[in-house]
Amino acid sequence: MAEQIPGIDLEYVFSVRINFKERIDFVGPKGGRGYVPPASGDIWGPRLTGRVVPYSGADYAVFNDISKGIRVNTHYLLQADDGTHIYIRNMGYLHRKPDPSNPGQSRLYFRFTPYFDAPVGPHDWLTRTVIVGTGERRSNPDHSLFTYYAVK
Repeated sequence: MAEQIPGIDLEYVFSVRINFKERIDFVGPKGGRGYVPPASGDIWGPRLTGRVVPYSGADYAVFNDISKGIRVNTHYLLQADDGTHIYIRNMGYLHRKPDPSNPGQSRLYFRFTPYFDAPVGPHDWLTRTVIVGTGERRSNPDHSLFTYYAVK
């Protein structure tokens, strides 16, 4: 039986909604790739509020067999309400897994680890905090919702 690590808790720090206008998928010699730039977005929560800088990066998804999941690699520029620019890179996975509460149904597993680069100041806590995230992909309109938690 695995031992519990003492002192590990999650603290909700902020959420992001990223709106998309276009998706480009193509297949190269190393498999399928997707490119999805952010058209706009909002940030809200107890530790960070602001917006996603339009067309400042993209989701760069990698998939060989979409039924086996997608490797997530995203880069964006965020702007806090005080004007500070913050770089974010999310790395993780998106795939369907069985839903034990609904036999025959599946749930979307969308988990990632973000890495931040922020200037010294009120948001540099992002550069020295372990953060994990969850996501939801929505299609009408085309957007994703991300929720971030600090590991305490």
